[in-house]
Amino acid sequence: MDRSLFVLLLLSGLFWSSSALSRQYHYINVRMSWPEAQSYCRTKYTDLATVDNMDDVNRLVNIVDSGYSGSVWIGLKRGTQKRWAWSNGENKSTQYFNWYSGEPNENADCVCSYSGLWCDDKCSNSQFFTCYKENNEYILVKSRKNWRDAQSYCRQYYTDLPTIHNSEENKQITKILLSGYYIWFGLFQDSWEWSDKWSRFFRNWAAGQPSQSSGSGDCVGMSRTNAGKWAHESCDLKYHFICHGSPKGRKYQYQFINESMTWQDAQSYCRARFTDLATADNMSDASLLLNTVDAGYSGSVWIGLHNGTEYRWVWSLGPLSQYSNWNQGEPNGDGGCVRSFNGKWYDESCSTVLPFVCFNDSTGFIINETAMTWRDAQSYCRQHHTDLASISSAEQQNLISNQASLWIGLFLDSWEWPERWNLSFRNWAEGQPSQSSGSGDCVGMSITDSGKWAQYSCDLKNPFICHGDDTLIKKQIVRLEFSCNGECTLNDPTLQTAILNEISGKLKIMGLESDSKISWRKGEGEEVFHQKINRTASSNN
Repeated sequence: MDRSLFVLLLLSGLFWSSSALSRQYHYINVRMSWPEAQSYCRTKYTDLATVDNMDDVNRLVNIVDSGYSGSVWIGLKRGTQKRWAWSNGENKSTQYFNWYSGEPNENADCVCSYSGLWCDDKCSNSQFFTCYKENNEYILVKSRKNWRDAQSYCRQYYTDLPTIHNSEENKQITKILLSGYYIWFGLFQDSWEWSDKWSRFFRNWAAGQPSQSSGSGDCVGMSRTNAGKWAHESCDLKYHFICHGSPKGRKYQYQFINESMTWQDAQSYCRARFTDLATADNMSDASLLLNTVDAGYSGSVWIGLHNGTEYRWVWSLGPLSQYSNWNQGEPNGDGGCVRSFNGKWYDESCSTVLPFVCFNDSTGFIINETAMTWRDAQSYCRQHHTDLASISSAEQQNLISNQASLWIGLFLDSWEWPERWNLSFRNWAEGQPSQSSGSGDCVGMSITDSGKWAQYSCDLKNPFICHGDDTLIKKQIVRLEFSCNGECTLNDPTLQTAILNEISGKLKIMGLESDSKISWRKGEGEEVFHQKINRTASSNN
């Protein structure tokens, strides 16, 4: 019985995990255009919010500030290709269709059934419709509504408009249809797509949406005051927005080791005892590295960055991107930094002075007209905003297209972290990295230069910083002594488990890690406890 129950619980867990996603949503109380919001979300999280079902819609509504009454950007935008999909969000990837002869005739985007045969029809027409419940029970509703209102009715009172995967399901639903009537069900045609390319087709449009009129907007906002309904609007409007995904960037535990070693020996030490030499993803990590070093030390310390064998174009802000926008014939070897001119990219010597584009977590892209070198522009952006701008889409490029040349965050780099961590954050000191031969392939952090980085010979001996938990597990054996009155049953496994749980709870209260780390040590005869007989001078008991 117990084994059967365990298997049943395990299977139900597997079915849950295969049918649902639990996304983390993050409401951003800053007004941005849709492309700016997309850039922010991709930098900080995963992307603009993607939605699977009405539960997700309700979660989105609940995290929006109650005092905010405008639209909120989500990740849906207009695509270029129409596809058949189901109201519950499934892609129409199955091969089963049951079209009437000559259908679909491309005159409409919604589908009704006529005695079991399918016809496309204008979504604005009023028809009877079917709904379904979670137990696959179909309900015929003899009330004429357009397809969108029928969908809302089914979601409010049942589950949704029906999905039909095969001929058996089509036969089952045909049994409840009225002969001679066109009846709505869940199939529709759609050209909208999610920013993160999520393939599900759940939609929650407001009445009259999406509009078929030209120029009505290619990006989608959600209305908190209209029960989370969606409408499409101009992507240039500035609204609050919602991201999804875990915050990017890893949280490191840094350990300063005040022993002088070469870079390779320091790496071996860190890998043996922790995870590796320290990695940094952003300015917060760079500050934390500096604060980790003992107050009395004033030299340089090794971190994990070292010279690799391959040059790559990477972004100052860190995340790599597949998007590129080089002008024809570029890059042509003019330099190791990149300027944007009239919507295209050109490589340029990093010492050239140009205006530049910063990115700010709160306000998006900011153009600064003061001409600086690329490195000085980077320092300015990091001091006053977040970093030099990263561009990951054509929409973002359009936001900064300018006839004047502007530095952007792209630069040529051959340095890499020992874990091959693909973020490209760098915090070089002025004049670093040096282009002269023999200037060193390993990177140290200067305590006296605000934690800036410079390259050194790997054979120099410096203290260093590791990251990760200490992996040297110290096994300690503690001898316990119990006294009992009457019969002692301490070798009863149930009692031993209860005692371990009691000890574990006490350790947790004391702030000590104890989960799955304490166990009984068995002696001869596979017993944990051995009875001790106390004898006194006046008694043989």
